[in-house]
Amino acid sequence: MQPKSFTARAKAIATLVAALVVIGVIIWIDVNTGVWNELVVLSGLAAGLVTFLLTTMVLDRILARSAARRWAPVNRIALSEFLHAIADEERSEISRNKIVIRSFKPIPDHIDERARTEALEALQHQVVAERQRLADVLSRWAQFLASSGNNEEILTHIASIAWQFDRIRDEAIESETDSGLTQLGELNAEIQSCNDAVTALEAEIRTRLSAENLSGQPN
Repeated sequence: MQPKSFTARAKAIATLVAALVVIGVIIWIDVNTGVWNELVVLSGLAAGLVTFLLTTMVLDRILARSAARRWAPVNRIALSEFLHAIADEERSEISRNKIVIRSFKPIPDHIDERARTEALEALQHQVVAERQRLADVLSRWAQFLASSGNNEEILTHIASIAWQFDRIRDEAIESETDSGLTQLGELNAEIQSCNDAVTALEAEIRTRLSAENLSGQPN
């Protein structure tokens, strides 16, 4: 996830440089030629473009960073709420950066039919509970996180994990009627993918919180 953040930051810097180049070209033309005096319509468009670029590339970013700094303590609480939602509270010490996430156990392919049915039912109950925990936190904090800092990527990952919960539940329901190893393999593959996604989310949030604690402000 770090490469994605680096790419996004590189694109933002490149866009800012391009905008400054455009503004510089317009100012150079204005200083060294009389084209804007002769072409009134184009001069108005050029002025509007400069205003737009300065607003979107400079002013909006300054305001966004100011808002992010102001709300940084609340932003940290919001992000830590998601860690509580996915962590095993009995074994985790979140304030000390010790986090043990809850995960789904794959269904063994060598158990008898009764044990398999019980395992599938238990899995469905666990998936519903995990999804509800995540959805509750998301419903409380999504609007704030979307408007208080650079949290779009984390919110997207959380929504993707919630969708994976639904896919595990659907695969588990199908496995109750289809006892074949192929269906069970698909279910276990979905479980592994979801566990990996939750682990990656935990690492992403923990890294983000550590960076904010060190810098005193969001990235």
